[in-house]
Amino acid sequence: AFKRDWSSDVCSSDLIAYSAILLGGPLTGVLVAIAGAVPPEDLASKKPPHRLLFNVAQLGLAAAAAGLVYTAAGGSPLYTPGHAPPEFAQWILPAIAAAPVYAAVNIALVIVAIALHSEVAVYRVWQSFWATYVRSLLVLTLLGLVLAQLVAVAGLLYLPLLALPFVVSRQTFRVYRQQEEAYIGTVRSLVAALEAKDPYTRGHTERVASYAGIIAGRLGLNERETKQVEWASLLHDIGKVAVSDETLSRPGKLSTEEFCAVREHPRTAALILEEIEFLSDIAPYVTAHHERIDGNGYPSGLSGDDIPLGARILAVADVFDAMTSSRLYRAALSFDEAIKELRDSAGDQLDPMCVEAFVDAVAEGVLEPATGLSECEGTARA
Repeated sequence: AFKRDWSSDVCSSDLIAYSAILLGGPLTGVLVAIAGAVPPEDLASKKPPHRLLFNVAQLGLAAAAAGLVYTAAGGSPLYTPGHAPPEFAQWILPAIAAAPVYAAVNIALVIVAIALHSEVAVYRVWQSFWATYVRSLLVLTLLGLVLAQLVAVAGLLYLPLLALPFVVSRQTFRVYRQQEEAYIGTVRSLVAALEAKDPYTRGHTERVASYAGIIAGRLGLNERETKQVEWASLLHDIGKVAVSDETLSRPGKLSTEEFCAVREHPRTAALILEEIEFLSDIAPYVTAHHERIDGNGYPSGLSGDDIPLGARILAVADVFDAMTSSRLYRAALSFDEAIKELRDSAGDQLDPMCVEAFVDAVAEGVLEPATGLSECEGTARA
């Protein structure tokens, strides 16, 4: 997961900045963008100064680039006191040309900043959230086009009335973000509880979530579905909180009683998740992540398409990381050996479609060999 608080909110500040470019030209756009780059809540939350400066520079540069394109393409300010606004045909094409420039500069700066701060490759950050960010910025900048036209026609006196719906939508978005952050906090708490019980999961759950996200993307799942799969991956072993420490850390063969206790962890996880409203949707994925395509898995003996797709994706990611992680009772497989094992298991244990999606990602360099190898010294079983 990447820290995205380097960027200012993709919200009404972008809309107002873009509108200002069209209404008053490049300089007006830059000044308005800078003025809106640091909202009061950022100051109240004591966000680090270097991030506040980044937000100012990010929005200022995006507005400057878009304004220069608007002017170079023949656009002129839509609002000049005492003068009628230019004809629609004279400014619409320059305005349309400026919108993607504003979005592109904004997105590029955010991605580079996150990549440098997180020490993650730029292409991985781009893959992580470009679709949502692009859609949001383009929609908001095009809404800014509409707002600018309304102000140009109605006059500045009507600006507060015209801007009110956008201010309300900004507040609604903030409430949604706060709720989402509370959800993420709940997930982190659950993961922390599991890590305290079983140190092996500290690296395992994160890697499985990363692999599952890659597979989900390859299979064309939308953002919401992909997020559900990733959250299920982070929490797929939460049921092990009910398994004794001795069983989890035993290096040798488990007794029948211990083995049965371990096999119950998917059901236990489901019982936990079903009690949390926003996580109840992922409970079926967690419950079924040890089912097999041939019907010989557990806990319910599901087979084929009766196993939820999210669980089939999770199973491939979980098995791969288990094979490439060292345990006291066996050595890790090499990267190539694990890929071969995945292919050999396709159609019996694992879904062939999910396996091929993962293998294709590996072949294209999305997942590097070093990523799959673990130095974890934990002893728990996947």
